Amino acid sequence: MRHATLLLLAAAAFASSAAAASGDTARGREKSALCVACHGLEGIAPNPTFPHIAGQNAAYLQVQLEAFREGSRYHALMTPVAQSLSDEDIADLASYFSSIGPLAAAFR
Repeated sequence: MRHATLLLLAAAAFASSAAAASGDTARGREKSALCVACHGLEGIAPNPTFPHIAGQNAAYLQVQLEAFREGSRYHALMTPVAQSLSDEDIADLASYFSSIGPLAAAFR
C-alpha cells in the first residue's frame, strides 16, 4: 500500500510539473502582486511565519495552490486568495516563482 501511494504521488508530481512548465513566467510576475504582502518581493517572505516561495519547484507550488483552492489544505489567508485563481493563474505563478533563485532574490 505504501508503495502504491508513493507511485501515485510521483505520477501526480510528474503530471503537475508538465502543467506547471506550461505556465507563463512573465504573466506570473505580473500576477504575483497579490502574493507580495505575505511572501515578499520575488518570493522572499519578510515575516518568518510565512514561507519563502522563490526557487520552489513549480510542480510543488502548483499542487499546493490547487490544494488551497480546492479546500484539501486550509489557511485563513491563503485559501481565499487561492480560490480566486484560475488554472492558468496557478500555472503562471508557479512558473514565475520557480524561476527565481532563492539566493538571487534575497540579494537583489
